[in-house]
Amino acid sequence: METTETKDTLGLAETLRRQLMTYYTSSEIAKITAQAQSVEAVYKGLCLGFRDLAGYNKVMVLGIDTENFCLEPLHSVGFDEAQLEGFRPEIDVMAGEYAEAIFCNKHVLSDPVPEFDAFAMLGSKAYIVSPMMARVTEKCWEAKNCNKENCPCYSSETPYCWVNPNAGLALNAASEDEKRRVCVKCSQFKCEGLLWIDLTDKGKITGEDATMISATVSQAGLAIESFRVHESLKLTNEKLNSVYDELKKAHSELKSDLHQANIIQHQLLPSTFPETLSDVAADYKATMDVGGDYYDCFDLPNGKIGLVVADVSGHGTAAAMMMAMFKIMLKNSPHSGTSPALTLKNINETFVNEIDSGKFITVFYATWCKETREFVYSSAGHNPMPLMNKKTGEIKQLKSSGLFLGVMPDITVEDEILKLSDDHRIAIYTDGINEAMNPAKEQFGHKRIHELLQKNTNESCRDFLEYLSDAVKVFRDGNELDDDLTILVCDL
Repeated sequence: METTETKDTLGLAETLRRQLMTYYTSSEIAKITAQAQSVEAVYKGLCLGFRDLAGYNKVMVLGIDTENFCLEPLHSVGFDEAQLEGFRPEIDVMAGEYAEAIFCNKHVLSDPVPEFDAFAMLGSKAYIVSPMMARVTEKCWEAKNCNKENCPCYSSETPYCWVNPNAGLALNAASEDEKRRVCVKCSQFKCEGLLWIDLTDKGKITGEDATMISATVSQAGLAIESFRVHESLKLTNEKLNSVYDELKKAHSELKSDLHQANIIQHQLLPSTFPETLSDVAADYKATMDVGGDYYDCFDLPNGKIGLVVADVSGHGTAAAMMMAMFKIMLKNSPHSGTSPALTLKNINETFVNEIDSGKFITVFYATWCKETREFVYSSAGHNPMPLMNKKTGEIKQLKSSGLFLGVMPDITVEDEILKLSDDHRIAIYTDGINEAMNPAKEQFGHKRIHELLQKNTNESCRDFLEYLSDAVKVFRDGNELDDDLTILVCDL
């Protein structure tokens, strides 16, 4: 005869057995989803696991079609294909409890299934449905920069618009369905879909069963999220690789273009100097492939020689283009052989009226006539240039008489005329030389250039340039150049 104690013992043993079976089933299904190699494999593992291990005849995974605002079967077992053809359950407010599982983040047991429920069309008398949830990492109101403090989800324990039917004030939705349509497309909406299990042939399920289903689906949701993140990173990486390849190609093309521009720019500089000059040399170094400095020394009518050094503000291609235009205008100016000042005024007028580049040009332009020993110069915003008497070593600074070119319509540059009885040496350079800095942020300055001129009076112009280049390099002590370096030296 069974005693009460024996019945209690048997009842406890049965409870433990059911719990162990539930735990085993949950663990095995979790292993299947954990070993899946894709999202589709997770869906398949869930369906087969609940059929083969938990004994449910019909199981289905449904995803959310955000565009058509409905569910779509992604994988199923126990159904004929014809049964699910065209099966697209609505997810509006009136759809049924399975829709509540999506938007209220809860597991739903429908028993019995109402006639209006879409799953009644499949012959289901009872079912349980669980949402597959990804991890929520940001609150809706923070992600949207929402300041609707009267919204139920604002700074609350459940701060997600799609969970609370009365929330989502920032969406300005006219109805709950309209809000839901917006929510399913939002990056903060984390329901991946539903696991639907038919209970028609299963009968009642225990609390252990419900807990097992809930726990298993939760793990599956996290696994799906991992695949989504992986796919997103993979796609991002592919895009980055594509962008990198495009940038690499563009960089190669740009490098080639700049190389060609560098060749062209050097071709704009003189390759020979007038034979009437006893000695002349020049040096040009750009901080980039192309620069904004320019020098020239060329023959003019009536036995004159033109000497010019110019510096466009800034660096790079735009500055190089400006300098190319300057050369063309200089050589074609009707005043280039008669008046440096009128030449600069003429060029300035063209720049101001026809070229809105936002840049300006400093210029030192002079003409020299060996026969009359007349040196005429005009400087537009350029640094004072040293003219040294080679006999006495005395240096006269030839200063600017007006503003730089390209900004004001009228500039007040003037011609300065000098009669040179003794032999002289002039050094015309851009501020990249005198403003070259050492690591202590000290500039090379004009004084060091003057001292080198006086020290090397009897050296050739080329030797002087080499001494100056070495001196600037030693002074910089490894400090990078900030500007182009250009200098023209000639004996008069």
